[in-house]
Amino acid sequence: MVKKKTPGKKKTLLFDFNKPNKGKPKLSKAEKEKLKREEAERKAEEEEQARLAAIEEEKKRKELEKQEASERKKLENAQRKIRKTQMSDLDELLQINKMALKDKHDLRRKQEKWARYLRCDGSPDPTVPWEINTYINLKMEEASRNDADSVLTDSEMDLKLIDELQYMLDDTPPDEITERELAASKETIEELQNLVKTKLDLATLQVLCDATSLQDSETNNLQYCKDNSAICLCVWGNLSKNQRIKTYEFSNKGFTFDIPRTLALTNCAIRVLFTKFDHWSPQCKAFLPRPKIKEPEVPEVVVEEEVKEEVPEETESPGEEGEQQEEQEAEVEKDNTMDLLSQLQNFGKEEEEKPEEEETKEEEVEEEEEDYEDRVTPEPVEWLDFDEFDDVLDLRAFHVIGEIITFNLLELPPQPKTVNKWTITTLVDPPELNYLEYKAEPAAANQTKDQKDSHTQEKRDEKPPVGIHIKLPTNQVYLEEPQITWWDDKHKLWRLNGFSDIVYNEEKRTLDFKTSRFGTLALLQDAHINMPFQSWEIRPRGLNRAVLTIVAAIVEIEIEIEDSTCCLSKSTELPELAPLKNIPMIPRDFIKALQKVGMNIFPAPDSSKYVTIQDKHLVVEERIYEEMALVASSMAFSWSKWNSEVNDKQKIIFQTAEHLSDERLLEEDWSLFQATKRQVMKLKMNEFDEQYVEESAVTEYHSNMYHLVTYTGSEEAVDRIKSSSIEFIDCVEQILKATKVLTYA
Repeated sequence: MVKKKTPGKKKTLLFDFNKPNKGKPKLSKAEKEKLKREEAERKAEEEEQARLAAIEEEKKRKELEKQEASERKKLENAQRKIRKTQMSDLDELLQINKMALKDKHDLRRKQEKWARYLRCDGSPDPTVPWEINTYINLKMEEASRNDADSVLTDSEMDLKLIDELQYMLDDTPPDEITERELAASKETIEELQNLVKTKLDLATLQVLCDATSLQDSETNNLQYCKDNSAICLCVWGNLSKNQRIKTYEFSNKGFTFDIPRTLALTNCAIRVLFTKFDHWSPQCKAFLPRPKIKEPEVPEVVVEEEVKEEVPEETESPGEEGEQQEEQEAEVEKDNTMDLLSQLQNFGKEEEEKPEEEETKEEEVEEEEEDYEDRVTPEPVEWLDFDEFDDVLDLRAFHVIGEIITFNLLELPPQPKTVNKWTITTLVDPPELNYLEYKAEPAAANQTKDQKDSHTQEKRDEKPPVGIHIKLPTNQVYLEEPQITWWDDKHKLWRLNGFSDIVYNEEKRTLDFKTSRFGTLALLQDAHINMPFQSWEIRPRGLNRAVLTIVAAIVEIEIEIEDSTCCLSKSTELPELAPLKNIPMIPRDFIKALQKVGMNIFPAPDSSKYVTIQDKHLVVEERIYEEMALVASSMAFSWSKWNSEVNDKQKIIFQTAEHLSDERLLEEDWSLFQATKRQVMKLKMNEFDEQYVEESAVTEYHSNMYHLVTYTGSEEAVDRIKSSSIEFIDCVEQILKATKVLTYA
């Protein structure tokens, strides 16, 4: 029976693709190895091509770097050449000005010396030892001019001689005065100061001896006051022993003092000396900045120990020595073989690297332009700290303002008595001015019953602190409450202890306090209260004229500079400075005059200890002051906030503008400049940008401000610069270096 196929049904064939195709012939082992070898060769060829491409790329990169380095070196050489030329020209100009200025000052000093020689006013020449010594000795021995009128008249001459000697010391260059002459001049100044003090004591003694004839008709006490331009002598004598008199005031000086009961019953006198000179502070250890003396490093002494030959205890046998020698020879031979193999391996590499090294050496052979030799930057000075006592005022941080007040308790000498027609006088030989001791004691505490009887007597003998009321002078600037101090003559220091109940009234300009001792008193103020400055600006007002405006921490001040002198501007609003307005002075005298009235805007060499500032490179800073002075007749300069915000001592940033009229500059007139040790450049950015970007606005290179201005300034500006007098340039430079506006603003 035949089976029929069912139509419409198909068989589905399933293939396993993971199984090898039985129809495809298998590769032999040799063929497989060949394929692997070909694949490896292909990969090696690709790696070689990639390596060669990387080498080529590295070579191109190195060539590009060498080219850039070469161009950069050429640019640096060109800048070095320009810098050397410009700085040499600038140094030559500064040296010419310096020599011309020195010749003028030498001529001036010779003329002053000749005028001093021809002077016929009876005063000795303080620089001639025999003249000044004779003058001092004769004054000491002279007894006919010990009255107050004569002493005050003669003291004016003595103080003039002191000022003349001090002026000579300040005016003479350090290299033109010997140490011996310097010591002799200082000794003469001390002797003249002692002469003034001695004569004032003798005048006071004579006033006390004549107390009865000079007594006041209302109080029956001695009330005496006499003054000259520098000294005011005030004496009160207790002749009446009136316990009702509790206080006394020297009305012409606004000085009031209490009279405790114990003094009201004592045969005493009180002398108050007001002096406009300060002969005490220069004796203080902290008067001048004192750098720390670095102790020399002592090299360590190396003691060479004697090398003793050690004799081996055990002697090795000849056989052992031979074996050791063979081992050493084998090791040496092995080392030599390894060195030879390493040399053979590195031979190819050395041949490849050799051409590159030769190329580098050939490029390094390029000549470099010789650079300008900068001034030697001094090492930063470490200043000596002053902390001998806790209650001492450091005269580097504070300075004396106003008059020195000498407040003494003296013994009243026996007074003449009139009996009938006779006058009986007690003579003391030699006459002396006796100082009385007064040490304040605390008030008695609560007394017990057993002490009540002695309480009355103790209260009579009690020595309370003496109250003092001072009306501050109107020609002194008090920017804060002054510190009251007393002079410790033993340790030569101004000290703070011994004062209580201090009350300062700023509106009435009065100071009240109580003191436990008599002596020399002074008011001191923070020397750096106006530092750091908020802003500054110096702008020209014509040929050889400029005005410097400094907005200090508390006050604003304007300094007019014209030719060789400077003065306070009329626009300065402080009433205390009115006597100094529009009075031209040389910079040295101007600085002293401002400091004397309490206006100190002149940092000391060690002021950075007391003021938080960002120190700048000293050489760069001083060089900028010199260059600013050279162009001050036509260029205006101002502060920049970026100078302190950019934390780099090598970069000094300020604003500059050409200014040929006597008008205020607008904000858009200023341009920002950056000065470094190598160049001065105008920046693209301005003062009001949010971020500092060091990018030059011009392509020309200039090493200093003077050449930049002379190359880019107008003809009129350059003519003014070249026509500026050396006296004006020197005056501007002195004021800028004294105020240090680039660092303290």
